[in-house]
Amino acid sequence: MKKITIRDVAKLANVSVSSVSHVFNHYDDISEETKRKVYDAAKKLGYVPNSAARSLSSKQLKTVALILNDINVIARGVAMPLEIISGVSDYLDDTEYEFVFYSTNLKKQKEKTLRQFCNEHNISGVIIQGLRTTDPYYEELKNFDLPVVAIDLHIDNESIGIVSVDNKLATYEMTNVLLEKGYQNILFMNGDPKASVSHEREAGYREAMANPSVVYADYSEKKAFDLVIDLFDSNKLLDYQTIFAASDLMAIGCLKALKELKLIDQFALVGFDDITLASYTTPTLTTVRQDILKIAQVAAENVIEHIETGKAKHSFVEFELIERESAKIF
Repeated sequence: MKKITIRDVAKLANVSVSSVSHVFNHYDDISEETKRKVYDAAKKLGYVPNSAARSLSSKQLKTVALILNDINVIARGVAMPLEIISGVSDYLDDTEYEFVFYSTNLKKQKEKTLRQFCNEHNISGVIIQGLRTTDPYYEELKNFDLPVVAIDLHIDNESIGIVSVDNKLATYEMTNVLLEKGYQNILFMNGDPKASVSHEREAGYREAMANPSVVYADYSEKKAFDLVIDLFDSNKLLDYQTIFAASDLMAIGCLKALKELKLIDQFALVGFDDITLASYTTPTLTTVRQDILKIAQVAAENVIEHIETGKAKHSFVEFELIERESAKIF
């Protein structure tokens, strides 16, 4: 039987989820008509409010904020931000926590601290993704005490929760299977050297390679394309027979460049993430799959646990090596 949630009650009563939460938490700003609608809907559905969760509020709504950095520069075709929003929102819909989403960037971070932002918006807990190690918020999180769960972001603060795949292990395993399949001279195309996830993915590659070779393309399809062309023009591209890109988007940029140079059949190509486009390219893309929806849901679960218990959790979500046409690995 499907679990009845406050979202179902809100739909039947034709009111917002926050209105339902306000009714069950006995807010004074709710009309008698809204209360009647909510109680009637709850009775019809057989919904019983979670008294333990409700008592947390002390008549004050608990709000979880999802903060994504530089969402406006995310390339088209990459659904990761939407999957994170969807995963967090879907999980919180089954709780009595309010969900809000904010985007930030370097300019906003310089204008207002994360603490000021949370205080102004009455934030109980934060899920954050996309920070660079040079960002003001990243530095502030090193000494932050509000419940926070970071996605793909390792911070030197035990009170900050973390959810990700094991990026170092994932790149180590993919590099190893490439080597075992006979692929040599593997070029690792990394993203932004200031990103925490870049450090981890590069570390796994370097651990597997006796003679590592790394270039950077800032997680950009165009920069990856241009970099491959530049390597060819400087007579360095053919020093390699395999390119392992730290994101599928960069791998697609490499693929386009190799096809333009008519070298696609001479290279094995591997990406990371398993975005939707990875299975539609020609050739289709061998990659490391991470379940973004699962990561987002675990982050939401962990931030609530952090709010309620004061304990931060570090969680790894499983990854999977996916073989397609661009490189045979199994």
